[in-house]
Amino acid sequence: MKATMSRDGRLRFDLRVTHRVGLGEMATALAAAHRYHDAQEDGPLGDLGKARMLDFVRQTLTQRGSDYLEGWADDLSESETRLMWDWAEAQVLRHFPELSEEVDR
Repeated sequence: MKATMSRDGRLRFDLRVTHRVGLGEMATALAAAHRYHDAQEDGPLGDLGKARMLDFVRQTLTQRGSDYLEGWADDLSESETRLMWDWAEAQVLRHFPELSEEVDR
């Protein structure tokens, strides 16, 4: 590995991290990325394309890591949490229907 200069003037290495994700992890990361969206004020969230959805999941995991996902809804009401979760799960299943076997209902 080769160190490169960071914006702060320090030498740093790039380290790639892989997250093995399924429906739950992807939906949680997607919901976490949109947790501050106010559906009553701003209206419901629309459908995301596959690339955009994966960008949100990737970005959330990169910025926060998987440990962060546990408390994504701590500041939301139960109804807000359910709305966000249902939306996020539906987005993932639209693009990865094979993950529907994971759904516990």
